[in-house]
Amino acid sequence: MGAKGSITLWEAVGGYVATLKPDDRPEEVQRELFRFVQWSGSDRTFSELSPPEIGEYADKLGGTGSSPLAATRLQMVRGFLSYARKKGLIDKNLAQHVRIHKAKTANSKNRTRSASEAVELTPDGHAKLMADLQKLRASRAPLAKQIQSAAADKDVRENVPLEAAREQLGHVESRIQRIEYTLKAATIMDPSRQRQAATVTLGDRVLVRDLESGRESSYMLVSPSEANPLDGKISNASPLGKALMRRSVGLDVEVVTPRGNTRYRILKVSP
Repeated sequence: MGAKGSITLWEAVGGYVATLKPDDRPEEVQRELFRFVQWSGSDRTFSELSPPEIGEYADKLGGTGSSPLAATRLQMVRGFLSYARKKGLIDKNLAQHVRIHKAKTANSKNRTRSASEAVELTPDGHAKLMADLQKLRASRAPLAKQIQSAAADKDVRENVPLEAAREQLGHVESRIQRIEYTLKAATIMDPSRQRQAATVTLGDRVLVRDLESGRESSYMLVSPSEANPLDGKISNASPLGKALMRRSVGLDVEVVTPRGNTRYRILKVSP
């Protein structure tokens, strides 16, 4: 294949993404192809890829085929491999080895599980996730440059800077994905919504007293993604959070923990 055969996977990704239109979601495609290239080896060329490898990646990503997201991600990889074939970067039709199984029809049990995974965020929590997402996205380009610079050093047998940069970018991409999924599934609670007076809801600050020790503590109830015990923010999915949710001032609640049961009295609730 001549010079074209020496083009690395990472270099080809750049050329492919540049051909995409805004409607093709180039950022998502680039993110997915980064995962594929990281799995395959960014310094490898297309001529080094084999059909069994592609099939193994597709099986690993697709799993049982029950996830629509897996099918979408595999379509992105298939599109990239089809592009490489058309451009003469490979002489084998590797795209045909990206097997995409049909997603199973969602039943009532699946719908119930999806509904239970919905996330409710406080306005502050939503704003923090958006800020974190912006910072993480901004860190992609510098990390990509580090990878390219480290990969250029062909004399280093064990390229520690390259592996470190790849690992860091992998963590960034993983964190970006988790935040994006959370934001897509999230609804932002309305602080002004009506509720029963002095009843604990998400986003409230709750003052409680340990009935055994007499110690008083203040907590803010937030979603699991916002929890920060050092800052007094506890998850509504934690044992104490579950016990406090929808309870009123003056009520006693019992919290079951591995260290034993503890009883608290709700002294004050403030939004």
